[in-house]
Amino acid sequence: ERRVLTCTADESCNLNGRCKDGACTCRQGWTGRDCGLLDLLPMQPDAPPAYGTIPTSSTTGLSTWGGSIVRDRQNSSKWHLFGTEMSQGCGLNAWGRNSVVVHATAKSPMGPFVRERELLPFFAHEPTVVALPDGTFALYKIGCADGAITGSNGTGLVGPCTDCSNGTTNLQGFCPPPTQAYEGRACQEVLHASTLNGPWTRHKLDLQGWDWADVNLGLESMSPVAFPNGSVLTLTRSWGTPAPYPNSAFWLVGADAWNGTYGKVRGAPQPFLNVTMEDSFMFIDEEGHFHALFHAWAPIEVGAHAFSRDGLHWQLSRTRAYGTVVSTTDGGSVRYGRRERPHLVLDERSRPTHLLSAVGGDPDFKGTLPADFSFTHVQAVRGGTVDMQFA
Repeated sequence: ERRVLTCTADESCNLNGRCKDGACTCRQGWTGRDCGLLDLLPMQPDAPPAYGTIPTSSTTGLSTWGGSIVRDRQNSSKWHLFGTEMSQGCGLNAWGRNSVVVHATAKSPMGPFVRERELLPFFAHEPTVVALPDGTFALYKIGCADGAITGSNGTGLVGPCTDCSNGTTNLQGFCPPPTQAYEGRACQEVLHASTLNGPWTRHKLDLQGWDWADVNLGLESMSPVAFPNGSVLTLTRSWGTPAPYPNSAFWLVGADAWNGTYGKVRGAPQPFLNVTMEDSFMFIDEEGHFHALFHAWAPIEVGAHAFSRDGLHWQLSRTRAYGTVVSTTDGGSVRYGRRERPHLVLDERSRPTHLLSAVGGDPDFKGTLPADFSFTHVQAVRGGTVDMQFA
């Protein structure tokens, strides 16, 4: 009988397992013949959003759009979410104007998270927190937080959308049109704090000139990792990239410190991924391998995964790490129209315990939710440390 080999090297297992005798043995958190699938646990069918409020007859809707979860170093039963919230009752259609960055806390990474404070007013989006080797924290984001005078990618605005309610945007109402001009301000900043409770201070980032800077204006879809020597490696996305690159390509950027000068990494192919993707999340696993998750469009769709041995030369997995369908403990499932902004919660050995994502446009609600309502979703990974009530 002819044996079909599934792997020839650990790269055949997406660097998420070992190739032995032609078969992949997956590490905790990953599954499938090539270890390319996140091993996600079914959800309780009535589990509330990790952050956000589904509108009902008795509750006012609140739309949110992902974020970054970090465990408290002094209190292991406290978790911090730095996330995006749509202000003034708006939904996701107003994200480029009404996004604010908030700090929320919970007793579990599954939530539900309770809002503590607003860190940045509109427009501010895509918060990502990284723990630094000196015990402090850096928060990367996009947006100027200037009252929506400057919007996404430096677009000139005249203020936020105001005709919103219940977590949805009334596009027929008052949502002031942009000036259709780039203000030339990307407001490249990083926030820094000694504790997750703050106070956070804003620091302007120093950026080297890049050949695509006129298109992108600066860092976007950032996913920083900090090394023991204090240096930082991050991914950044260029949008509207001129030929021969796709509309959304990813580049490797580094700095000698979180507040150093950021520039393209030498010795790496640039851009290192020529696939139309966004929303990157990079991490280093327990073996020292580099991984990144993305929200992708065709042909991958949704949960793209790339991996690297050295952080410079990357391969894109052929296997989708996760999709828009979430299994439930009653044997059913929920299908979302959108599942974006992937982030992982990692344990002390850098193994995934939870997948955080932003979801919306759920066809299975059959029109009972507003069209642009969205919320922050967290799903546990098999083998990770989770509360028994969610396992």
